[in-house]
Amino acid sequence: MKAVTAILLAAGDGKRMVSRRQKVMHNLCGRPVIGWVMRSVQRNIAERPITVLGFDGESVKEYFGKDSGYVYQNPGDSTAEALRAGLSAVSAEDGYVLVIAGNLPLISDGTVSALVSAARKGSASRLICLSEDVTLIVAAYCFELKAIRACLEDKLETIEQCVGKLRKDGRMVVDVYAPEIEGIEVDTREDLWCCSEIMRRVINAGHMSRGVTFIDPNTAYIDADVKIGMDTVIHPNVELLGNTVIGEDCTIYSGCRIENSKIGSGCILDAVVSIDAQVEDGAKVGPFVRLRPDSHIGAGCKIGNFVEVKNSAIGEKTSIAHLTYVGDADVGSKVNMGCGTVFVNYDGFKKHRTTVGNNVFLGCQTALVAPVKVGDDVYTGAGSVITEDIPDGALAMARCRQQNKEGWVEKYREKKRR
Repeated sequence: MKAVTAILLAAGDGKRMVSRRQKVMHNLCGRPVIGWVMRSVQRNIAERPITVLGFDGESVKEYFGKDSGYVYQNPGDSTAEALRAGLSAVSAEDGYVLVIAGNLPLISDGTVSALVSAARKGSASRLICLSEDVTLIVAAYCFELKAIRACLEDKLETIEQCVGKLRKDGRMVVDVYAPEIEGIEVDTREDLWCCSEIMRRVINAGHMSRGVTFIDPNTAYIDADVKIGMDTVIHPNVELLGNTVIGEDCTIYSGCRIENSKIGSGCILDAVVSIDAQVEDGAKVGPFVRLRPDSHIGAGCKIGNFVEVKNSAIGEKTSIAHLTYVGDADVGSKVNMGCGTVFVNYDGFKKHRTTVGNNVFLGCQTALVAPVKVGDDVYTGAGSVITEDIPDGALAMARCRQQNKEGWVEKYREKKRR
């Protein structure tokens, strides 16, 4: 059976973190610390949890939204006062309630379930983590509601004092034992790093068990919600963040930071920064490429070195080989962009969009001044500044004719020497 609900304690000021941010809101492999606690708790409760807020409480509230109820604790209040505040938001009179500190990210579903099961044998349960030489009492409990409410009628300062009083009153409190790592509390930056090391090892091992190769898993930073397809190879010094999805048979070389992006199968990425972008099957991207939000790279495209794409759709088998900016554009298939092509999308006040058709050849250093439309099968001369629409099948040239002034250099130098 499940507990009625849970009370998550997230009011501590976290001075040892030396931060303006609530300690439970620091990122741990793609989720806030308290997000990991919530994940383990939710499967073991029947109703929405209650989160006790204090310092920087609004950030916690913003993250959980409607997934939690909230109460506030006064600064400096004891853990017993925090529990009283949380219980004030629990309407049930009977049943059991979990009480867990929000800075225990490594506590597992199984341990939380064991706390609930153990509490049902008496009036309460508490978590104890064991190491070779230390027995650690951890801030994770399950209480029978009537028993803990009666207990809190006395002026107690800590939840552990509540446990002691229950036992003194003859009520059974069952100790639940778990591995040492589940009791690691995130109170300092070093604690956060330690938990990150453990969690990253678990995440990467999980991907390897599903057919992903890591050249060096110790230098691959993969967030918890990332999905990677079979036979993909991850090279050292790669970050895959947020809700990123990587397809099968991809090669992700060093220097890639892929965040909230979807990468198709058979892609090769090398030193790519991609945020909120999509790359279709078989594309080759990089090195030194930046894909900004709402960029869509078509199947079989080649996006070469020192290219930036922003809010643009690139058709399949298009080549953008080097030193190019594509912003606010819809580009067709089998387009070739020469070196230094620029989509001039901003007039100082508004962004404008450019459309490029299929089978277009843009000469080196072509500047397309939006809004402008380039038809199918178009060529542009190198160095052209395109300000008007180009019809299908046309060659567009927009530059001054070359003039050679013979003898000019010597006359110029002579003038300067005087």
